[in-house]
Amino acid sequence: MNWGNIFGRRMKKISLEVGEPSTAAVETSVPANTDQPKKMKKILLIVGLVAAVLLLIGGLTTLLVGLPALAMKDQAAALTPEAQQAYEAFQAQDLKGAIAKLAVTRQKYEELGKTYAQLAWTRVIPWVGEFYQDGEHLLAGGRHLLDAADVTVVALQPYADILGLDQSEANPDEEKQPLTAEKRLLLMLDTLEKIEPSLDEIGQKLQAAQSEVDQIDPQRYPQEIRGVKIRQKVIDLVQTIDNTTVLVMEAKPIVNYIRPLLGVPDEKRYLLLFQNDAELRPTGGFLTAYAILSVQDGNFKPLGSYDIYGLDGRFGNRLPAPEPIKKYHKNVYYWHLRDMNLSPDFSLSMATFWENYQKAGGPRADGIIALDTQFLVNILEILGPVGVGGWGQFSAENDPRCDCPQVIYELEKIADKPLGEIKTDRKAVLGPLMHSIMLNIMQSPKKKWPEFFNAFFTNIKEKHLLFYFFDEELQKTIEVLNAGGRIRQYDGDYLHINDANFAGAKSNLFIRVNVDQQIEVQANGEVIKTVTIDYRNPAPASDCGLESGGLCLNALYRDWIRLYVPQGSELLDSSGSETTVNTYEELDKTVFEAFYGDQSPLRPEGKAQVMFKYKLPFKVDQEQGYKLLIQKQPGTYGYEYTVSYDGQQKTFALLTDQEIKF
Repeated sequence: MNWGNIFGRRMKKISLEVGEPSTAAVETSVPANTDQPKKMKKILLIVGLVAAVLLLIGGLTTLLVGLPALAMKDQAAALTPEAQQAYEAFQAQDLKGAIAKLAVTRQKYEELGKTYAQLAWTRVIPWVGEFYQDGEHLLAGGRHLLDAADVTVVALQPYADILGLDQSEANPDEEKQPLTAEKRLLLMLDTLEKIEPSLDEIGQKLQAAQSEVDQIDPQRYPQEIRGVKIRQKVIDLVQTIDNTTVLVMEAKPIVNYIRPLLGVPDEKRYLLLFQNDAELRPTGGFLTAYAILSVQDGNFKPLGSYDIYGLDGRFGNRLPAPEPIKKYHKNVYYWHLRDMNLSPDFSLSMATFWENYQKAGGPRADGIIALDTQFLVNILEILGPVGVGGWGQFSAENDPRCDCPQVIYELEKIADKPLGEIKTDRKAVLGPLMHSIMLNIMQSPKKKWPEFFNAFFTNIKEKHLLFYFFDEELQKTIEVLNAGGRIRQYDGDYLHINDANFAGAKSNLFIRVNVDQQIEVQANGEVIKTVTIDYRNPAPASDCGLESGGLCLNALYRDWIRLYVPQGSELLDSSGSETTVNTYEELDKTVFEAFYGDQSPLRPEGKAQVMFKYKLPFKVDQEQGYKLLIQKQPGTYGYEYTVSYDGQQKTFALLTDQEIKF
């Protein structure tokens, strides 16, 4: 067989397919020249050879990449459910099941890595090699994450029974001689201290994973392929690993504070502040009641529970009301303690409150813990109904009188329902209720403890539980955990919407909020934003007549609104405010201040809308993308957000602070 003739015929065919002109075309396009056709044929032959080589490489690449890729697809499909089941086992407090599933996950992960290694030859190909190296970083990062998971479960395994992570049958001896609540808590503290050294190793594994994935450049990936968002998935992955690493490394010191926080060896006293989020205020709710809670060696004891109005009576009319109260609050001329959470930054509000609380002769404390009704509801959902001597029973079950949890209705009735008799300290239920809740938690089966931990952490994350400690180092650690309610600094776009209910009854129980953000990038890179806030109150009005003795929950709503945006932003237009929108600087942000409620309040079964259009103080390079931090106001329940940018749209409920990248 003459391979030369065969190859020649193939090359001629390929050269024709890639565009060999006809003889006629050559003759009409150039002067007659006997050498020209020969030169043209040589050029076409070279083009044909190049095309053939390219086709050969393409076929070989398809073979070498395609077969491993198909295998990887099957392996990835098998790996995903194993990893998911390991996570679900841990969530279900089944540590043994999680360990077993992690072992299978690692085995399948290593098989995937071996298949991927068959593509190592692509590393030398320009452009393609960069993607292969990204895959190597991703696989290496995954191994470090699995290592971190292994260290975690190994550290927890000896204490699984104490932590409620053991699904085996209870020890009969333990059931006969149950531990007291205090001893159980101290045993938990000892366990945490033994686990604490492992946090260093876990942090090192996470840092190694972070180092790998940080070498991946998301910008070289397409926005999407066949409807699947590729670039954003890469960005989210890198960001999640980075954030988890920072959290573990910076929050580790909190373990060292847990023992002294729980009164070991010295007693600690905490000022509990109840923020009634049904009457929303800047830090989460109207300061309704307070209590002093003592803890010594893990033993909680209420030292007193009081109505905030009693403290204000001792404080007296010492301070003239600040401008926002004089301007927006009805018939209030002095600054009372109950109104001192005016700053959206919880730490700053509490510094002001604490200074004046001491002047009013309030009992001593080592820190302030603020909670709202959502925290109580979440705990009672786990505990079930709780009885409180002298006050009745409280539960998370729905109460048809308000279509809200029973504990909320009962607290509102105790605090505000008109009575035919004088009852002092009507709002002093907070201390006894919290004491009953803590006792019930401590006496609960240990298998329920992880549920309580999850509830506490979720409420901290969602800002239904806020902390302000006078120990500066402890407070820094609290703020790293984002548990201090601080207004954060951010190097991109920023938004915090802060509402304050001034004499609008308890309408926030019923109001629903939708926030729409339209982000337009101009040709010169300038960014114009339009933020539209829709407030809806779908519930009927309450009986608010004093003579009828009804419980006034839903009434005309009066709202002081502040938008915190990047410092230097310029307001271009606005609507919906009864007053001229005031612009000023605060907390290293620009603030747009508005108000509605005197002329056109939000009525029950009604709606209101406020709009702000403004220009950001910086330009955006669309190639580099756009990022936004939205900070949630404490005491709010998942305002619905829609963010639109460059043809892309994201819709979500704002349950926690949310960072968005396009």
